[in-house]
Amino acid sequence: MSFKFHKEVETCVDCRLCWEVCPVNTVRGGDVYTPQEKIMSLAKVIAGDQLSQEEMDNIYLSTRCGACDDVCPSNIPITEIIQYERALLAGQGCEPQNTTGISRNIMELNSPGGMDPAKRFDWVTSDLEMDPESDTAYMTGCWIAYSQPQIARSTIRLLNHAGVKPRLLDQERCCGFFLIDNGHFDQAKERAVDFVEYIESLGVKKVIASCPGCLTTMRDHYASLYRDPDFEVLYSLDIFAEMIREGMLEPKPLDLTVSIRDACPLRDMKDIPREIVRSTGAEINELFDGRHVCCGGPAGLKPNFPETSADIAMLSVKDYKTRSEALISYCPFCMHHISGVCNASQEELDMRDVSVLLAESVLGKDGAL
Repeated sequence: MSFKFHKEVETCVDCRLCWEVCPVNTVRGGDVYTPQEKIMSLAKVIAGDQLSQEEMDNIYLSTRCGACDDVCPSNIPITEIIQYERALLAGQGCEPQNTTGISRNIMELNSPGGMDPAKRFDWVTSDLEMDPESDTAYMTGCWIAYSQPQIARSTIRLLNHAGVKPRLLDQERCCGFFLIDNGHFDQAKERAVDFVEYIESLGVKKVIASCPGCLTTMRDHYASLYRDPDFEVLYSLDIFAEMIREGMLEPKPLDLTVSIRDACPLRDMKDIPREIVRSTGAEINELFDGRHVCCGGPAGLKPNFPETSADIAMLSVKDYKTRSEALISYCPFCMHHISGVCNASQEELDMRDVSVLLAESVLGKDGAL
């Protein structure tokens, strides 16, 4: 039987390297919930055959973090295959109810959590300087707007300190990253078309994003879903690193030892957040001896398998506590997920975003609130 990704699946050499790096397999163990077994279900999914509960669960027991892709000696696009399987299952009406519900929240209420759209800009305080006519806009993102507002405030204060006054996108909406992870391509395209055309209608030439998910979705995925936008999508940390190099931001020393929790969508650009953290004088002790391990939250793992998701989150918490005083992140969903797990289990946590740490160093503690 020949089908999409048939040749790729056949090239698996059973090396099991993907088993070793998969965060789900790390906490679940055994030989069932592995990346290898996920792609071996593809023929059955395409045929519309009945999957066992284990097979069905395994396809959704993934954050699509990409660790398996990084180590596969046959270059099998494992996370793309998982995405394709999810697209087929969604079309067959077989995806988990939570996944369907979150997708509906995004389309109807503009956030994965179905939060009140009227409260998206409640993070804005009177000290933040915005220019409604600027051709540079700030994309807050759902998890920052509703869960981690200190990231947005620190980002705007740092930009203001360097003389930049961005505008807000008054009709900001969820970028649709979750839809892409789960193969809802038609909904993701609808989102891309509407959002791109709205931003272009404002005359915006640059969009600054703090969230890695928003950044990669708007910068990379919108082009394939729709077309290249007429505006540039920039990463806030890239901007801050350049401002530090040019002397526009001058960090003051912080007496702190930290570990950095890398963001899966940007795991290939680890140097920039570390450059910024080192500029503050903080000492870095790497998590997991430099290996990348997902936080356990994205792509539907958190709502569909909360215990597994929480166990993965605790891997980072337990590891940083053996190495440093604080856990530093540059992903608001990592912040949301890990802080929520720690709150629920009454686990002490000192976790800060890179932008918040930089604002504390440049502007003092009040700049990071």
